Amino acid sequence: MKRHVAPFGDGTVLLRLMEERDLETILAWRNRDEARVWFKNSGKIAFDAHLAWYKSYLQKEDDFFFLVEANGVPVGQCGVYDIDNGGAEIGRFLVAPEMAGKGYIGRSCAEIIRFSMGFLNLSYLFLEVMEENAKAIRVYTRQGFAEESRQDGLIRMALGRDRAP
Repeated sequence: MKRHVAPFGDGTVLLRLMEERDLETILAWRNRDEARVWFKNSGKIAFDAHLAWYKSYLQKEDDFFFLVEANGVPVGQCGVYDIDNGGAEIGRFLVAPEMAGKGYIGRSCAEIIRFSMGFLNLSYLFLEVMEENAKAIRVYTRQGFAEESRQDGLIRMALGRDRAP
């Protein structure tokens, strides 16, 4: 069973664990053509498959998926997952289309780092980003991530506690 995490944020964004009531919203964001291209699995996802994923997600103790809100309005999503031996992957960053360019993903990234290294006491975080996604790479670099490797069009970037902002 998933451990409870109280909502947290920086005064502009609030991250709270995703709930079943959020599924339609985040699936609509994810299935947009301009968003799907940045995911490893770029196919459209049916609601039934999304719901099945959510039900299995609820059983995972090493996976936290957050809805990001600003002024009570959903503006994006992010997560930390595959938590193991003091490290984890962060990702699933996606902004609501009408909220793009307002800095919510950068703030979400900073908060997920703070949560991961503080609350979860992790010392190493990594993410994978497509080489062509210059905008995302800039966001991650600003948060202290540095390139570790490249393979098959993906850049693996990492951040250790010693490099955290």
